[in-house]
Amino acid sequence: MFTFSVILLAVSMSAVSTDKPTTIQIRETVQRSIPYIEKEGDWWIEKKKCVSCHRVSNMIWSLGAAKRKGFEVSDRLEEWAKWADEKTLSVNANDKIVGLGNKEGVAQMLLSYKRNSPDSDRTESRKNLSALLRSDQLPDGSWKPGGQLPSQKRDLMETASVSTMWLTLALIADGPTDENSKIIDQAIKYITQSPAGKSTEWFALKLLIAVDTKENDTRDQLVKKISQQQASDGGWGWIVGEKSDSLGTGLALYALLRAGLDKQSDSVQRAQQFLVSTQLEDGSWPVLGTKENKKDGIEKTAVFWGTTWAVIALVNSLAETSN
Repeated sequence: MFTFSVILLAVSMSAVSTDKPTTIQIRETVQRSIPYIEKEGDWWIEKKKCVSCHRVSNMIWSLGAAKRKGFEVSDRLEEWAKWADEKTLSVNANDKIVGLGNKEGVAQMLLSYKRNSPDSDRTESRKNLSALLRSDQLPDGSWKPGGQLPSQKRDLMETASVSTMWLTLALIADGPTDENSKIIDQAIKYITQSPAGKSTEWFALKLLIAVDTKENDTRDQLVKKISQQQASDGGWGWIVGEKSDSLGTGLALYALLRAGLDKQSDSVQRAQQFLVSTQLEDGSWPVLGTKENKKDGIEKTAVFWGTTWAVIALVNSLAETSN
């Protein structure tokens, strides 16, 4: 597994082109990914019946972003989103609401709805989902990472910061209620005091927080920092400085675009070309595992996350407005 994974990753990286991608190439890349995301996402729902590994939230976000920009997606998208809402708000065998152990996924679902389907008629379920995020905040302003996230190949404190940033972004998007404002203020204080991470995800989310809180100096500094972290092949690794992959590249590109980086800039076009050049025939991208015990091999969940983030970023790179 290790040997095959490394060879697969090396082959895909060697295929990187330095040519600027055309709009047609980018659209073809996105469209090629959609069947993969739909098939793997539906399999996860039907076989695993699990909403807590962030696969479903990423599926909904990527497909919703693609649909909003005119790509063909399954007419089951609304069905999958409704299932995710109901499953998240259901009670498990321990008499606990399922989403309480999956707050990062809940946050991503809510951000997806806000960006891609703000006029949905599921107002009540979204209200209930938002309420889950306001629970269990620790005295220092953070939230404990859910599920298997603590086993990722980065310091636990960084993972806690990333989880806290995901929840904070969703609560900011939820609106400035008195209750939200207090929780957000505590979270921002924690985030501000947290040490810099080593993952591209940490830097991307820190930039998104700066954008949403209108901290323009911090935003500009992070745009410069993330741009400097871009590898010579045009991509970013999920861990800064490691081999480029679609997960790190998608997160970085999405954040830079949300921060207002010109879509015609060299940094954006190089990232687009990295993703266009390294996509596999089945529509996915090879990504090494994000967990410490799976970091040396291509891992299916990391592949799925990377593919969805590549789609989210590429769709936004084509649009005049960010999703």
